[in-house]
Amino acid sequence: MWIVLACVAVAGLTACDLSSGPGARGEGAPVGSQAMRAPAPVLAEREVDRLIGLSREAVLAMLGPSTFTRRDGPAEILRYATDDCFLTLFLHRGDQPRGGTLTVHHVDANARSRAAAGWVNARTCYGQVLELRGIPVREG
Repeated sequence: MWIVLACVAVAGLTACDLSSGPGARGEGAPVGSQAMRAPAPVLAEREVDRLIGLSREAVLAMLGPSTFTRRDGPAEILRYATDDCFLTLFLHRGDQPRGGTLTVHHVDANARSRAAAGWVNARTCYGQVLELRGIPVREG
C-alpha cells in the first residue's frame, strides 16, 4: 500500500509545477502530458562524470553524508537516496597502500519504482541528489 501512496505522491509532485520550462501552460502543451514525463533535469546532471576520481572527503564535503555506507575491504560504497532513485558511488584505493585515499571509480543509479525506471540514469539521479540537498548548480 505504501508503494502506491509513494507513486501517487511522486506523480502529484511532477504534475504540480506547470508554470515553467518548455511545454508549460500557455505554450500549447496539454496539461495532462505534464504528469507523464520525467521531472525537469537540473543543469548539473550532465556533470556526473566529475564525481569520478574525487576523494571520499571531497564527495562528503560536496554531497553530505550518504544515506547508506558499506565498507568492504579496500572498497567503500556510498548510496544517496531520493524519492525516485538511488545514486551509488563505488570508491576504491586502487593500487595505493592500505592507508591510501579512497576515490570514486564508478557511479551507478537505480530507479526506486517502475514508473521511474524509464528515465532514471546516473545523470538524472545525480541531479535529483543535488536538488534534494539544496546544492546550488553552477551554470556553464
